[in-house]
Amino acid sequence: MWRVIPISGSNLLQQTSGLPALAEAGVRTGVVPHEASRSQSRYLKLSLLTGVFLLQFLFFGFVALHRFIDGDEGFFLLASRLVLMHKKPYVDFLYEQAPLLPYTYALWMKMAGVTWASAKLFAALLTALLGTLVCEHIYHETRNWVAGFSAVVMFAVSTLVFGFFPVVKTYSLAGLLLFAAYVIVSRFGATSPQWLMGIAGLLFGLSVDTRSYLLLLAPLFVWWIFRNTDAGSRRTAIVWFCSGLVLGNLPAIYLFFCSPGAFLFNNLGFHAVRSPGGLVGMWQEKLLALLVTFLGHQQSNGLQTSLLFLISLGFVFSVRRRNYSPRLAFLVAMVLGIVSLLPTPVHPQYFCLCIPFLLVSAICVVNDLLADFNSRGSKLAGAVAVAVLLGIYVAASASDFRRYLITGESVPGVHLSRDNADWKLQRVLEVSQAIDQVARPGESVASFWPGYVFQTRTNPFPGFEADYGLLVAEKLTPQQRASYHVLSAAEIAADFAAHTPRVVVLRDEIPLQGGEMLRDLLRREDALRSSLSAHQYTVARTVGGVSIYVYSPQP
Repeated sequence: MWRVIPISGSNLLQQTSGLPALAEAGVRTGVVPHEASRSQSRYLKLSLLTGVFLLQFLFFGFVALHRFIDGDEGFFLLASRLVLMHKKPYVDFLYEQAPLLPYTYALWMKMAGVTWASAKLFAALLTALLGTLVCEHIYHETRNWVAGFSAVVMFAVSTLVFGFFPVVKTYSLAGLLLFAAYVIVSRFGATSPQWLMGIAGLLFGLSVDTRSYLLLLAPLFVWWIFRNTDAGSRRTAIVWFCSGLVLGNLPAIYLFFCSPGAFLFNNLGFHAVRSPGGLVGMWQEKLLALLVTFLGHQQSNGLQTSLLFLISLGFVFSVRRRNYSPRLAFLVAMVLGIVSLLPTPVHPQYFCLCIPFLLVSAICVVNDLLADFNSRGSKLAGAVAVAVLLGIYVAASASDFRRYLITGESVPGVHLSRDNADWKLQRVLEVSQAIDQVARPGESVASFWPGYVFQTRTNPFPGFEADYGLLVAEKLTPQQRASYHVLSAAEIAADFAAHTPRVVVLRDEIPLQGGEMLRDLLRREDALRSSLSAHQYTVARTVGGVSIYVYSPQP
């Protein structure tokens, strides 16, 4: 817009001589000066966010391809491949999670290829998108690019982020969808179109369809919408949000009606019987996991989580604004933390979904505190203090990078192996290549870890689609096992006696330490090794700590 500025008569001609040309340029381009400035600002913002995304994708892509493989990745990837083969979770194979992830990865792999590398890069892509959205939202709240870029750095070096987001698990997909829903809800205002709440509800519903217990966040979102929306439109906004939530859960609703019993068992029953604590129990272990999250242990960097939590808790409620977006972010993180304590057993990695929201609340409130300082000296002292805290936060993860990418020390699952290289991508691919060399294309192979079969030309032997069925098999009736696609040790031994399948893949080692559930599972697998020998299976190939057995009848 034009401003009227008083000028002296001697400068009048000089000041106004350029106006006709400028006005003519405005007519030619169709852009008035304030619109041109706004367009340049949008272009700069888009350029910076594009650079932020690309840098994060390069970083998380490197981490994804070089991090030690997480044991759950094989299960999720094989489930995605089965979906590509037109199989349905619960109905055709055991899948003890909400159903969206295998469909999402199947769609990606249909375009990018059914390989470990493509799937891992997709996890890195989702993580980079989440980090970019965190940066954009913090800039939107603070109008400070330094705050936004600081968020990117803190997001990337967080142990709970680089350790578990660029991994083929539910965290990156669920986290991206949930954070996007939060962004829309937190920015919703009197002039916002009501259908935006439908989009927020849809995104939230899809996050629930990825990690089902996120549904318990719904009351928080509804309360925030009710509290911060005009009285005349709050009912409509809530209806839009809830409608989107239902729409986002249509995949789960469809699979429920396909087989209600199997759906309920996979999502609830399995988790209720797999451990002595039941569905929600073992509270001493849960409190220990919470303590470990703040003090630090194998899966988390306690210093980083504690800094974000304490800064947010100490200041986020001191801001007087009613609809202060970082306050909602902190509340989401708190409810997420409580909800993450419900599954049994609890692992500290579950709390990784809290990190993006804690970053928003901590960084925004610190930015507001610095802006409230009046003197130059206080601003300088505050900036120095923030820089020191940021340096501590970044330095705290140095040893964790080395653990997750190089040594495998104390990394869950990896540290139990005699040879950590067994959990590197190259070793897993070598096992898969060996399977293809001894098995016929399309042949059913019994691999006690699904990841070895994923990138092969073979298929999983029925009942071996998931690697945790043995944990619950003895607690189910024969009819239930058949319905839920679970094999007991006796049924597996009977299959070996009948020489079906012909090819079996089995790890050689039994860890002396680690979680009781994992050791129990591997003991059950090891007990079946003698059954292989008794029924004329011999070792055809050995790759690291993995043996491939083939039925070889003696003459």
